[in-house]
Amino acid sequence: MTAVGGGVDRAARPHGQLLGRIVIWVVFAVLLAYMTVQSVGNLVTVSRSVQEFNAFIASSSGGDSLRRAVPWVWLVLDIAIAPVAFAVALWVTRRSSLAVTAAVFLLAFAAAGAIWLDLQLFVPRLLDF
Repeated sequence: MTAVGGGVDRAARPHGQLLGRIVIWVVFAVLLAYMTVQSVGNLVTVSRSVQEFNAFIASSSGGDSLRRAVPWVWLVLDIAIAPVAFAVALWVTRRSSLAVTAAVFLLAFAAAGAIWLDLQLFVPRLLDF
């Protein structure tokens, strides 16, 4: 059934298409949640390493100039990438077909993964122990 504007009526949308979109949402939610968990682990590991390094420097002979700061901005951005990518993809595809939903979520996952991986490799270089 078509609406006055020529689009598909929301009530006439097949049940399988809605189920397919839910499957896509769940699959990419799990993938992006895994990415977020890895980012939290990176935050914990990096902050602990910086604290241990600074404690070692403080216990040695006057190496205060070698102390490092935790790159909080980059670590928090690393955590925020996946949820933001999921929210944007969900908002963009709120009225899209199944194929468009799959394509947008795949693109969002790829973009978030590229940025996430860049930050995973960039943060340790900032510290350069």
